Amino acid sequence: MLKSIFVIAISCNFCINVAAQTATSPLPLLINQCLQLPSPIETLNKSDDGTNGIHDLWAQSYRVEKSLLGLFNVKDRLLFYKSFPLAPFHLEALLHCQLRLSDMMSEMINSAQIHALSASLLQSEADELTQLGMRISTLIKNETSQTTKSQLYTAQASVKHGLRSKDLTFEFTGTDCLVTNPATQTNFHLSIASYLIRQKDQDCKKRVWQAYQGRARKKNMQSLIRIADIRQKKAQQAGFVDHSTFSLANQFLSSPELVSSFLDVETNPINIPPWEIGNVLSTTSKTPVTELTSIAFIQLLYAKANTLGFKFDIVTEHIHRVWFNGRLLGDIYFNDHKHSQAKRLRAPVQGWQFGQVQLNTKTQLSSYRDKQALVSAMATALSQLSASHHYYLVNVLGETSDTSQLGQFWLEHYLSQNTLEPKQLKSQEDTIAKYSTQLKVFRAKVALDFYRHSGSNMDHKLPAEFAKAFGQNWDQPEDFPYSFLAITDLGPLYYQQLWQRALANLIYLNTQNCQNQQTVFELLLVNEDSLNLKQRLTTLLGQPSDPASLIKRIQNASNVENRPFLSCHL
Repeated sequence: MLKSIFVIAISCNFCINVAAQTATSPLPLLINQCLQLPSPIETLNKSDDGTNGIHDLWAQSYRVEKSLLGLFNVKDRLLFYKSFPLAPFHLEALLHCQLRLSDMMSEMINSAQIHALSASLLQSEADELTQLGMRISTLIKNETSQTTKSQLYTAQASVKHGLRSKDLTFEFTGTDCLVTNPATQTNFHLSIASYLIRQKDQDCKKRVWQAYQGRARKKNMQSLIRIADIRQKKAQQAGFVDHSTFSLANQFLSSPELVSSFLDVETNPINIPPWEIGNVLSTTSKTPVTELTSIAFIQLLYAKANTLGFKFDIVTEHIHRVWFNGRLLGDIYFNDHKHSQAKRLRAPVQGWQFGQVQLNTKTQLSSYRDKQALVSAMATALSQLSASHHYYLVNVLGETSDTSQLGQFWLEHYLSQNTLEPKQLKSQEDTIAKYSTQLKVFRAKVALDFYRHSGSNMDHKLPAEFAKAFGQNWDQPEDFPYSFLAITDLGPLYYQQLWQRALANLIYLNTQNCQNQQTVFELLLVNEDSLNLKQRLTTLLGQPSDPASLIKRIQNASNVENRPFLSCHL
């Protein structure tokens, strides 16, 4: 095993019973370490022994890993702390650290050494080195100047501020759409959700909801157009016609046409417009579940995970140690919280460090969504600990952004089987899931179109696409791009979670009858042989496994009545 290198000297005990009020206690130490962190490029130069031939790629790659791992560890901890409410002076220091880390990473990515190393890695016959080369190449492609980053961050912050505003000024042409307090018969202010529940007139609900969606257009138009212009310029400099085409070029769905084809397949009419979803849910029953403590449910999930090769040691009530096939993966730190969620503290890197994940859990699980959230959090935690490679970038980044969570979503399916009660058809949970999917599909279409046209000349088909899914018209199509924040960062990649969930479901359906489920898990999440994605998909699904064919197979699998016979290919 390689010797351990830079390790952040923060006791993991802070993860135990962490709460927002106490989580900031190690921050001054972490910030100090961040500010004293040596420059990775300087560390790399000092450790360079002059070897640069292709036969020395392993040595070169280890030196790069050694120079960067400290930076990655600090970055992960800083991201963890950002999820807590922080005092202003801590938040300012944290942001200063993030800027410093960004500067050092940019210096590394822009260095001639890294460019040369990336080119050599991509030509390597060693699969793991090729995978590392792909990750570094992606970082190089996505790198932007500090000036451009600053412009983008400023514009994104402006859009975020505009969308977070809860204020809505709506000029009624009469009194028909006013809602009064039944006790006093006087007008009173309501949140948009409360208004839609209380208002009985469908036309009023539609008008107010649409006005609310467009509340930020005037505030955010210049900022969002600025973001589109910056990204369009970069795309053209790289030789692409638009940002959508540029950002998709290295994805599994590698063109706007493929993404559009997938989104068309995922479009299914639910005929519930957004302004009616609250009322529909209020009259819909919930899926009945057996109430359990999170401790009892976690034991059920552990028993299911045992069948894949996992083993869990209960060190304390709040610290569980995770093993896979006799290999120590790392620790899960449990914390009582009002929502179940997994957060990475430290990524596992074989030969360098074990992983650490904090898993927040509700004490009592009384609903389907409570249990589903904990299944998802556990799948996330185990996925983050299962990576087996010697490089942080290979373990943390996917081969493409739109396949990086594929194994995690498959694991959700697997852990849910026989532990989570089946979701009842037309229940609240079923309705929410279908509505949420269609809203995401529509937003993905809007984001893809927005960056294909640089923020102008919106596709005239989008209003029809909204009506196709929700059964009614959205009368202000010019407001479409200004109604959700993810258009500023994910942009054309907004589809990626939808795609990965659909592909993970296809893999699950094709492999659920395979006798050796551990093989499926190892291919998707461990991948010790460093097989590329196409090789793994072909093993799991058989031929054809190209994007267009998989989209067609997803469409066929979604049709329960005409679903083809799915056989195990392992």
